[in-house]
Amino acid sequence: MLQNQQLYFYLNKKMKEIPFQLYYSENKNQKFQLLHTNNKIKPTDEPPRFKSADDNVQIYSDTEKARVSFFYTEDACALLQLFSPTMALSDDELETMYVMFSYLGIESKMKAKDAELSSMIESIRSITSSLEPQDVLNKIITQALSVIHAADAGYLQLYDETTEELTSRAAVGFNSKLDQTRVKSGESITGKVFRDSTPVIYYSRDEIYEAMADLSAENFRHIQAASDSSKLRSLISVPLLLENKAIGVMTVQQYDAEGKLSEDDLHLLEGFAAQAAIAIHNAKLYQEANERLEEISELTKQLEEKNRLLLRRAEIHETLTQFSLQNKSIAFMIQELNRMINREIFFFDNLDAAFFPQKALRSLCVSHDEFSRILQTKKKPFSIHIVDRNQKEVHHYVYPIISDSVSLGCFLIPLVTPISSHDQMTIEQASYVLALELTKRKTQEEVYYKKTQELFNDLLQYKDPRLLEEAGESLGLHPKAFFSVLVLEVASYTDLQALEAVIHRLISRMKRHTHEKGTLIFGLHNKVTILFSTNAPNEIDEVIGSLQSQLPDWEDREETLLHAGVSTSYEGIHSIAKCYDEASKSLSYMINRKKTGIMSYKKIGINRLFLTQPFAEIESFANDILSPLRSEKAQNNDLEKTLFTYIKSDKSVIETAEKLHIHKNTLYHRLKKIEELLQLELNNPDDFLQILLACHLHETV
Repeated sequence: MLQNQQLYFYLNKKMKEIPFQLYYSENKNQKFQLLHTNNKIKPTDEPPRFKSADDNVQIYSDTEKARVSFFYTEDACALLQLFSPTMALSDDELETMYVMFSYLGIESKMKAKDAELSSMIESIRSITSSLEPQDVLNKIITQALSVIHAADAGYLQLYDETTEELTSRAAVGFNSKLDQTRVKSGESITGKVFRDSTPVIYYSRDEIYEAMADLSAENFRHIQAASDSSKLRSLISVPLLLENKAIGVMTVQQYDAEGKLSEDDLHLLEGFAAQAAIAIHNAKLYQEANERLEEISELTKQLEEKNRLLLRRAEIHETLTQFSLQNKSIAFMIQELNRMINREIFFFDNLDAAFFPQKALRSLCVSHDEFSRILQTKKKPFSIHIVDRNQKEVHHYVYPIISDSVSLGCFLIPLVTPISSHDQMTIEQASYVLALELTKRKTQEEVYYKKTQELFNDLLQYKDPRLLEEAGESLGLHPKAFFSVLVLEVASYTDLQALEAVIHRLISRMKRHTHEKGTLIFGLHNKVTILFSTNAPNEIDEVIGSLQSQLPDWEDREETLLHAGVSTSYEGIHSIAKCYDEASKSLSYMINRKKTGIMSYKKIGINRLFLTQPFAEIESFANDILSPLRSEKAQNNDLEKTLFTYIKSDKSVIETAEKLHIHKNTLYHRLKKIEELLQLELNNPDDFLQILLACHLHETV
């Protein structure tokens, strides 16, 4: 109950023994509240409120009591109810009471302000008790509604500088549809409040909807779906200002709450919004500080992990480098690598087409050629499914080892468990060391090939039998063995590093198909030379046949052409020079005719007579003989085709006519015409030899 002792003392003294009751109401919508009485009469029902004229004081009386109503601004009213119809009050007394009763409203407002201030302080204490951004936003809108008693719903929007839109971040009394609104600066109510940094209040639904006229259709649809707008009665929207810059908007709405939103509520919400903006800013700073702290912590962890990996990397690199310096085998290195990472790991040597350890061949159902073909195009780590001996498909991680764009080999790791960062780092370090090891070995072999070629060239130069035998003995050649030479040439490469790798792989393949004992093999530039030495000529033929069958697959895998020439087998070390000469001529024959594969010197046949002749001269000879048959008229009569068919049919008229599907008389006529054009006679042995030789050279050149 409100207290005003001086007023009550005055009334008690004035009324003496007359019972009375003093009521007060702040507005016409509020019920009368009994403030004071001097008797034990129970409060009556809601006293009636009368104001039929503009008078500030109105008196109503009956036979039992009198009612004196005092009317003030904003529809406030004080009611003095006297339980004696004979009590009369003078105008001065009424005026005095009017003034004294006016303080009831002031006291009420002061107490209301005190309550609002207490509520405000408690609300600010609540929103500043947390530094979690979303928690702060939720508390702001909840506490705002506790401060503004006439509001029962509200929402808070923050400005996103990236999208340049206001988005809902917290709400009470709305469903999730509100989160889909995207209000631009200057759009609708909240957009204008944000843009102008000016609060607004609307006292009716019509005013609110008129202010929302420029709201986009999509936003309007979301807002309508977010709450029951049919009950909307009033609205206050204030900007959230931080250092005079708007960062968002806070809006409260009235639906069912008692009372009425007022200018005082607007000012109260403004003050609350100022503190809320600071709380939002503090929460944002706290979040950013935490994020920076987390980033620093994460960076610290990463640096510690990187430092640990660097130390481990240095240790692994040092260990593997020592193995290389100690000339440890690749098989030994792979074994140690298995131990380091404590998991199964294989290595494929793409230069020598070999798997390490050897059990890899028993575990994997994949050939050297298949894997070599895969590595031709794969330069970065990849995954592959490989079927094992039990017909089970196993997922493998493949790490290629590349040097100057040349594939040296790769690691294969069965992915029984994922590869850890430590395992990855170990594999990377091992790849560097193995790349150096394989490059070193390739360089050593190139030096060996060069030295071997020098010895071979010396062998070709020796004329003295004794010196020849001594040189052959130093190369492990028996002087009375059968010898043959094979010379292969790879189509030229623009990348010399790649060419060296191709030659290296070719020699490795050749070695697998030849006997090491008595065989000399070396490569230089784009050529490979093999000197065969056996006890029987047929052994060399078998090896050549085996190599011949392998070349198509090799050409397909390496994507290059291969020309080769092989000599006849001869007995005695003195025949090596002759073998090399025949092999070189056979190779030239294949290259000039752009043929691939291996050509035996024996199979060149009569063409051996022309090997020393310039290609252009041979072509000119054939053209000189046959050119008369290539005129337009002669071609219409198929004279050149007729001549070639006649020769291939061994000059048989019947067989030639059948093959050409013509009558014998027609054939006789054509042969007569051919003799006239060539000015040569087919039955003359010398003339026919020229024709026969021209046809042969035309087909073989």
